[in-house]
Amino acid sequence: MKYEELISQLCEVIKESENNAQRIYDSVELIDDINSKLDIPLHLKEKIQNSLSDIYGLLQHQDLHRQKIERVVNFVCEKNNIDKSQYNLAPSAKNIDASDSEESLSEEELELLIKQMQS
Repeated sequence: MKYEELISQLCEVIKESENNAQRIYDSVELIDDINSKLDIPLHLKEKIQNSLSDIYGLLQHQDLHRQKIERVVNFVCEKNNIDKSQYNLAPSAKNIDASDSEESLSEEELELLIKQMQS
């Protein structure tokens, strides 16, 4: 598989992930709005609200994985002189201080991910 094919496939995953996340977010917002208007016991409203909060947490976690994929794609493009403009990629997210985040990816981890994808 050529790098360009790999990048195209990863970009499809990124776009699908973004679209799905937006649809989930919109649905959760609707449920939250309906929940605030329901005439049900407070403990049930709080249970629904806690579930919605869990969904937001999962969405944030999923977004971190999407950002990691974007970083890999950007890294592959840069290292192989591939024109990123044809893939409509966002610039990779940067952590202000990588030591403060367990979600950051080192250059070595990026290279290992790329090697794993090639096998």
